Amino acid sequence: MAGDRPKKSRVGPGGRPPGPPDRRSPPSGGTPPRPRTVSRSALRAERGAAAQTARGTIGRAELAARHPALQEVSPEVGQLDQDAFAQLLAADPDAALALLADLARATDQRLRAAAQRLAARVFFRLARAGQRPARGTRRLADGRADGDLDLDRTLDRWSGPWPPRDADLVTRSWFAQRRALCLLIDSSGSMSGLAVAIAAVAAASVVLASDGRLQPGIVAFSGQARVLQAQGTSRPAGRLVGELVSLRGHGLTDLAAALRAAAAQLATAPASERVAVLLSDCLPTSGADPALALRGINTLHVLCPRPAAEAERAATALARRGGGLCQLVRGLPDVAPALTRVLSWSDR
Repeated sequence: MAGDRPKKSRVGPGGRPPGPPDRRSPPSGGTPPRPRTVSRSALRAERGAAAQTARGTIGRAELAARHPALQEVSPEVGQLDQDAFAQLLAADPDAALALLADLARATDQRLRAAAQRLAARVFFRLARAGQRPARGTRRLADGRADGDLDLDRTLDRWSGPWPPRDADLVTRSWFAQRRALCLLIDSSGSMSGLAVAIAAVAAASVVLASDGRLQPGIVAFSGQARVLQAQGTSRPAGRLVGELVSLRGHGLTDLAAALRAAAAQLATAPASERVAVLLSDCLPTSGADPALALRGINTLHVLCPRPAAEAERAATALARRGGGLCQLVRGLPDVAPALTRVLSWSDR
């Protein structure tokens, strides 16, 4: 229509439409500020660490749902009543120790720190109470030193004048066989409460029983393996327990990675027998078939804590594949006898 005229576009200097200032352009007479850049991988790692911390701790509402005695032992946020805990320990040891293990992973930072200190003392004392000496297996071996004369072997070897020289005598003597030991502790999401307490007492018991001779390796694992005590070294048992109960268990369970970590530890030991003791429900959720990861381990024993039927079957099958024993550990009183049996066991 004649009255309709096209609207003129407004332009600014240089023919550009006016608008907000171009922030990419440097201010007059200066250099452009460099924007702060964060790589996507760094952001993912940061977010993953925060999420992992949140998953690894236990909130007060969940603690109360798991443990009816929470209010008596921890009447207020950040509080841990040790007298109340001692009374619960005397009345119901399993309930008390399961609660303490979970309190050591509480979201409440003050409560968590207090529980970790108490757990290190309590679990260490329990391990000492059930301590049993660990010795290398003893086997009858041929020798040229003092011992009982093996007449048959001496006659087989002898071809000179009678009586044979000392160098021609074959004796039979008992020699202690050095054994290297690695304890593998499942710290995945399925391990909580009493299972964590059992693991802590088992770790302290192995350290105490070694008496500076075995110097076992101790490895905790979930999706990855973490060395708590390297083979051939030693740490104070109380400090080791404190670190163990503070581990954040996650959902993944890679048994094959754990067994490979044990084999790597055992490979550094100058021993003729390399033994791994696995404390786990043996239900992997990631990784390869654990039965195919036994290379470098002469004997694998399994301690199965609080076993369900499926876990018992899996633990028994894996121990059989590893040429060792499977021991079911349903509570703290079972730890010392189970360890005694596997540490004194030898394949005849």
